[in-house]
Amino acid sequence: MRATVPGLSPWPLTSTLLGHILPCIVLAWIKERTAEETEPPLLPSPSLNEFLTMGRLERTALLLLLLLLGSLRVGQASTVLGTLDLQIDEEQPAGTIIGDISAGLPPGTTAYMYFISAQEGSGVATDLEINENTGIIKTARVLDRESRDHYSFIAVTPEGVTVEVNIQVNDINDHAPAFPRRRGALPIPEHTPAGSRFPLDPAFDSDSGQLNTQGYAIKGGNVGQAFRLETRRGPNGVLQPELVVSGVLDRENRSSYALVLEAYDGGSPPRSTQMTLQVSVQDVNDNAPAFNQSRYHTLISENLKPGSSILQVFASDADEGDNGAVVYEINRRQSDPDQYFTIDARTGVIRLNKGLDYELRKVHELVVQARDRAVHPEVTTAFVTIHVRDYNDNQPTMTIIFLSEDGSPRISEGAQPGQYVARISVSDPDYGEYANVNVSLEGGDGKFALTTKDNIIYLICVDQLLDREERDSYDLRVTATDSGTPPLRAESAFVLQVTDVNDNPPLFDQQEYRQSIPEVVYPGSFVLQVTARDKDQGPNGEVRYSILQGPDAHASWFAIDPATGIITTAAPLDYEMDPQPQLTVLATDGGTPTLSSTAVVFVVLQDVNDNEPVFKSNFYNVSLKENTPAGTCFLQVGADGGAGSGGQGQGQGKGWGVGCRVGGAARQELAPGVSMGGGRGQS
Repeated sequence: MRATVPGLSPWPLTSTLLGHILPCIVLAWIKERTAEETEPPLLPSPSLNEFLTMGRLERTALLLLLLLLGSLRVGQASTVLGTLDLQIDEEQPAGTIIGDISAGLPPGTTAYMYFISAQEGSGVATDLEINENTGIIKTARVLDRESRDHYSFIAVTPEGVTVEVNIQVNDINDHAPAFPRRRGALPIPEHTPAGSRFPLDPAFDSDSGQLNTQGYAIKGGNVGQAFRLETRRGPNGVLQPELVVSGVLDRENRSSYALVLEAYDGGSPPRSTQMTLQVSVQDVNDNAPAFNQSRYHTLISENLKPGSSILQVFASDADEGDNGAVVYEINRRQSDPDQYFTIDARTGVIRLNKGLDYELRKVHELVVQARDRAVHPEVTTAFVTIHVRDYNDNQPTMTIIFLSEDGSPRISEGAQPGQYVARISVSDPDYGEYANVNVSLEGGDGKFALTTKDNIIYLICVDQLLDREERDSYDLRVTATDSGTPPLRAESAFVLQVTDVNDNPPLFDQQEYRQSIPEVVYPGSFVLQVTARDKDQGPNGEVRYSILQGPDAHASWFAIDPATGIITTAAPLDYEMDPQPQLTVLATDGGTPTLSSTAVVFVVLQDVNDNEPVFKSNFYNVSLKENTPAGTCFLQVGADGGAGSGGQGQGQGKGWGVGCRVGGAARQELAPGVSMGGGRGQS
């Protein structure tokens, strides 16, 4: 007989609880039975079938009532408890005997019937088959530890002896470890360092303990032993697998590994399961593009049209994606700065960009680069040699180098016959007979000639003396003609300037100059201007003026402007000292060495009355002899004055005097002891 008491803890129930609820239960059961029978029996002993057909409340009440009666039979003693612990392996077939309840009775105790009490939902009623008469416990169906790992119930004998039965369902290795999925993918960059770890999803095993997952292994696909598996216990006790890199990963050698992973438990024999882990080796840009040739050669004609295809270069990159996508370019810093050629960045086709000239360059060297499209690209270089084939399309060329100091077309007028004016080098870029060149010189009025020794270098030289003052430039033309049919020619025309040398002195307009001025003028007054001219140019023709200082100090009375030749007074003039001063003027050019010439300037001073008469002596002392006859001239006095009309007294000459007149006739006598000086005097 078994019963389940919802909401109540399993046996034993306390006497206090029974005291409160038992009367109510008994009354309810009696009332229920009275409604069915006219005369209800007094505490009947129902059969097992009757018990099983009773209502839930009836069975519960009857069980409790029997327990109460059993307690009264033993004289109100405490309930006897027994414990029975049983085990059974899971997955045993239905009907397998688990144990006997009587094994849990106290020694010396027997029972002919058991009343079973279990919690609702404990699985006892559904999973176990209990014989209430014999106490034999069997499985009612196959038990699964993973669904329920134990069962517990209370068995009560009619005498009130209770046995607490605990059945432990033992685990058996009935589950293999299971991966979350049968196939997985893991990307790993190539060249990942050895020892790098990549956690994998663990396999779960519903079994417990040693029968749970105990390890992992790589069973296939591990080419070159590139990987190994290591495990660690997680905080939840789960065995966590990790894929460890143990070899060199090179995507270009192997881009993927199909690893067969196995998880196994600790059963005997162990159970296992497998999954396939597809390891894809991700590309890194570890390969530079590689040309199929390190050097390319081709031959083209110089008259090839721009846009024509010349050749194609090719490079491949073992990487993938942008790391392996190749683009081409010409390294302009190292080759073809004039951009004669272009290259298609995608196809590598090299084309002519503009016309070629065999004579200018016979061979072109290109540095072609192939680079991938990675963020940090790899670059490879190849060399392309392009030979140009000649085509007869060139006229002669010539280079004229003028031998003057500044390299300009000029020659000094002082150049002597045979002196070189210019150096001419001629060539014809073509070959063979077309390279023979004849050179001729035109112009120059016979003053110049052309000479050569090897028909390659020509020299223009002076053939006759030059005079810049006669002609300062010559138009010359040099012509170079090849021997082709028709002949091609090159010309160069230039104007040859004849430069000046200091071969002409300054020349005055006149050799003598005369000028009359008053003797009384202020210093700085204009006297006259002299002019000298020089036929030379530049500094050679620049004239400067000066006054030569001779023994006559009167030249210092005058000054001259060095640039204009204007003569002015520099000091007071004195007619009485020098009525006609004479100057020598010097004209000098700026050449090296300098050239010069002179002219004479006569200045005539006009006298003015600018001086008073002055006695020659302020005191005269005369001694006379006594008895000197009357009329004897005993003294003559005199004075100095200016010249000319402003300085004339009575008499002629400088100064004047007082003399003696005797008998109407003037005479001059010197008395003894009297010194006569000055001019003649009158009495």
